[in-house]
Amino acid sequence: MNLPKTFFVLAISLWTAVSHAADPTPSSDALVALSLDDAAALAISKQPQLDAFDAEARAARQRAIAAGQLPDPTLNVGISDLTLEGSNRFTLQNESDTQIMAGVRQSFPRADKLRLRRERAEHEAETFDAERAAAERVIARETGLAWLDVWKAEESLRLTKASLVEAGRQVQAVTIALAANRATQAEVLAARVEAESLRDAADAAAQSSRHARNALARWIGEAAFNPVCPELPEESSPDVAALLTALATHPHFLAEAKKVAVAETDVSLAKQDYRPDWAVALGYGYRLNFADYAQVQIEIPLPLFSANRQDKQLASAVSMQAAQQARLDDALREHSAEIRMNADDWSRLQTRLARYDSSLLPQSKARTDAAVASYGAGSGSLKEVFDARRSALELAMQKLDLQLDSARHQVQLRYFAPQ
Repeated sequence: MNLPKTFFVLAISLWTAVSHAADPTPSSDALVALSLDDAAALAISKQPQLDAFDAEARAARQRAIAAGQLPDPTLNVGISDLTLEGSNRFTLQNESDTQIMAGVRQSFPRADKLRLRRERAEHEAETFDAERAAAERVIARETGLAWLDVWKAEESLRLTKASLVEAGRQVQAVTIALAANRATQAEVLAARVEAESLRDAADAAAQSSRHARNALARWIGEAAFNPVCPELPEESSPDVAALLTALATHPHFLAEAKKVAVAETDVSLAKQDYRPDWAVALGYGYRLNFADYAQVQIEIPLPLFSANRQDKQLASAVSMQAAQQARLDDALREHSAEIRMNADDWSRLQTRLARYDSSLLPQSKARTDAAVASYGAGSGSLKEVFDARRSALELAMQKLDLQLDSARHQVQLRYFAPQ
């Protein structure tokens, strides 16, 4: 029996899983597994947050109808000019001025004020609609990021398990070599430690996967524990100019713009307070032994102290308008920076990923092959094999991190894409 050749055949299988780890292939059930887009759609279809925005928008539209109506009339009933002294006190019989009064008072706010109140409530409803649309995008983004965490953990677990299989074969090969006086006890122990280390790494990856699935369950419930698609969504180069242009119609931007509209309406309403409303009161007086009579009154508030009332209300409304406009400007600046940052990072990541595919991973595989061949021929050490295999796994994990970052930037950019 040619022992070196036999041992070489056993050892040559050690790098098989590393090669597969560096070039992962999708499983046969990838087509039926949960994809990122499936998870995002599921989260949006069953999200209580969106129901809350719908209810708030309906409430605001009902308020808009009520805000445009006249105030309810006021009914007044009482006794006027009742005598408190003399023989006719507390009586209606002999006092011509004492009467039972009944009247109705109706306030008439200015038409512009009613219109502005209605418009304000309508702007609030539109704000809730825009916030709902923005919430849909936030939910899709957060669900996508949570799905990517699951994908990363699952792929890490797959790569680690593949290396663990080869580590087990390494232990068997070295054990056989020890029996043939081709290896030392220290090498056997080193192979076993290497295998146990990978087993612990696999347990850690499994723990991370479970943690990530629990986080994803916040958005899609029990579906988070289904198998995930091993393939990442297709990525495309972002059009920064188009994304920046589309910001004007982004739901978050529209929601802030609607808040500015509400603040502008408040300013107009504050200006209306300088022009007083008016009211009409109609009354009827009943006198027991004398003729009844009617009365008509017109009431007009007098804004005589506008310095401490109307002026302050207007100044407050103007300040709130300025605050909302500042928030709108800040939202535009924030989103513009996010678009540029994510697009730039994504582009640079493509260069790094290409380096892994064209240089780092092929050279790592060649190093592993050379280490295994040298050890099988008796001219290399087991440590070189371990180092090569460990380096190959680390590079595969590093590429996985880059893929995750690239996909995360795509998800972030989707948040700004016109829909």
